[in-house]
Amino acid sequence: MLTSCSVLDYPSRIAGYSTQKFENEKAGRFEQTFDTSKNLAFNDTLAVIKELRARVTHKNLKKGFVIAFDFSKSFDYCLDSTEVGFFIEELNENSVKITVISNNSLLARNVSYKYFELLTQKRAEPQEQPEE
Repeated sequence: MLTSCSVLDYPSRIAGYSTQKFENEKAGRFEQTFDTSKNLAFNDTLAVIKELRARVTHKNLKKGFVIAFDFSKSFDYCLDSTEVGFFIEELNENSVKITVISNNSLLARNVSYKYFELLTQKRAEPQEQPEE
């Protein structure tokens, strides 16, 4: 285990979860910007993941990520344990960049396509403000 992980990543792993495995992924990385707040993008991401019948394993609004797995119910070419990360970076108060990443690049491409499509639809619908 010591040789497979960065020593700097240990505190995150001990504290709960690390996103390090997504950092160096190149082929399985897709991003898009949206005119929305970080809070709304986060809540919409959770709703889209539920629509895709996947399960959230880790989420952190403050750090801006949601990790989900079990996309095999919606996509045929992945194991149910393959994780996809959704990273939400606030560009300004009403704009975010969302990056979808998986080590299975085919899954990342197809999940990101469907995710961005569903998120765009949600952005077109009237929005309720999340409770503070």
